[in-house]
Amino acid sequence: MSEQRGRTDDRGMDAGARRRRRLEARRIFATMADAGARVYERSRDLPRLVALWPRELEDESAEGIGLVLKKLRRALRAERRRAMSGHWSYDLNRHLALLSAYKAEAARLKAATTDRRRLNRCTPDGR
Repeated sequence: MSEQRGRTDDRGMDAGARRRRRLEARRIFATMADAGARVYERSRDLPRLVALWPRELEDESAEGIGLVLKKLRRALRAERRRAMSGHWSYDLNRHLALLSAYKAEAARLKAATTDRRRLNRCTPDGR
């Protein structure tokens, strides 16, 4: 038997079938990641996913959120690499949790930068 047991393989599929399969997976998992992002709680979820110092976890500034996003991006890249190679340590639940955390932190960064711009527009000198 040339394939690993239970592993789905794209080698026997044509390009169209692989594309459809990838789009379907993206649709399903994006929905799950969005649901996870809505219930995401930074102090509870983030320490389980990436190594952070307590001061990094408490930093709510745009720079602090950017640092967390950078670490999440790196962890997502590593998890994606494990998935693509079929590595035994790949964990779909961890992958979804990382994606949910990334989406929630990206929304937090967007809100923080929007608030900062709004505050800058309301300066006392009227600019």
